[in-house]
Amino acid sequence: MSQIDDPNSQEMEGSSALKKAAGTGGKVVGKKLVKAAVKKGAAVAGSTLGWPVIVGVAAAVLLVMAGAIFFLFVILSSTGGEGNADFEEGFYGGEISEFGANEIPANYIAIYKAAEKKYGVPWNLLAAHHRVETVFSTVHMVSPVGAVGHMQFMPLTWIGWSYPVGNDVGNASIPKEILTDPSMIKKYGGYGVDANGDGKADPWNMEDAIFSAAHYLAKNGATEGRIREAVFAYNHADWYVEEIMGYADRYVEGYVEVGGRSSGGKTGTAVVDVGNKYIGRSQYVFGGGRNQTDIAMGRFDCSSFVHWAFKEVGVDLGPLGSTSTETLKNKGKPVSKGEMKPGDLVFFDTYKIDGHVGIYMGNGQFIGAQTNTGVAIADMKKGYWKEKFNGRVNRI
Repeated sequence: MSQIDDPNSQEMEGSSALKKAAGTGGKVVGKKLVKAAVKKGAAVAGSTLGWPVIVGVAAAVLLVMAGAIFFLFVILSSTGGEGNADFEEGFYGGEISEFGANEIPANYIAIYKAAEKKYGVPWNLLAAHHRVETVFSTVHMVSPVGAVGHMQFMPLTWIGWSYPVGNDVGNASIPKEILTDPSMIKKYGGYGVDANGDGKADPWNMEDAIFSAAHYLAKNGATEGRIREAVFAYNHADWYVEEIMGYADRYVEGYVEVGGRSSGGKTGTAVVDVGNKYIGRSQYVFGGGRNQTDIAMGRFDCSSFVHWAFKEVGVDLGPLGSTSTETLKNKGKPVSKGEMKPGDLVFFDTYKIDGHVGIYMGNGQFIGAQTNTGVAIADMKKGYWKEKFNGRVNRI
């Protein structure tokens, strides 16, 4: 978690822009109507028709104003009013998938589900945060910017941003007896929770940390279906949201997407489907995709994307730093192109023999990191890729 300021003081840009537009529109319409009414009233007052005409004009003006107000109401209603049209109803929990069962430590599941029961935040979303933040409490339990514990809370987010010391990103030197004191957290408006009832709200305690993450996500919209908004509040970065959503999606049966924003259809082949989140959100970089920053930003070349996709479903294709089309063409078992199945590696002669690799999807299509498009689905049945496909197919 790396808030740059107090998340409670923030408002969605779409919401504030909409309110500003509506307010400005209302003022402009109101001023024009009043001005027109005064001008018209003055003109009619000097006419020979007298008060009946004035009353009639006033009634017409009131009718127009009512119509304008109704129009603005319709605009606000149709756009969501609070800027949340982009956030669909989330998929709440579900049965754990095979991928989830193989990756998530079994003893944590009960804690996630208990937190879901209390706060209404999907257990798989909590598992995804735990995975991304500390790889289930196995790495970087103190971040470079000062986030601490199993779920990486900034100290000021834990105790409350009204605490008198700390920097703009939420780091502060706070004695542990104060940081973990529920009465201090209540006083300063923090999110730390004493989940296990031992009298302390401790970011280094597993139950406290997970329940606190659920508390934070709930307060930021997750229980209302505004999943992505809540995740973005946890860490203000689009790549972070996509990574969290990707894991949450794959931790439940059927790979049902949490928050409902997918770039492509589901094929039922996990190694194919994981790449959907990068379609339209990535770029091709020769030699890219070989560090976590590149991966988070969607910067891949063809072989690093293939390595990443298989790694996501639990298959290690060797050292990431040395992965290339040359190493990948020696992985798995060669099969004939007539026997291709979804998930097979397919190779193309581009700038050299076996210069490009992708993952076969079925129906003559493959997904891969292409030079001009980044991660995209391409057609092998016609055009460039039909011409360049060399018939090499490997089954991992």
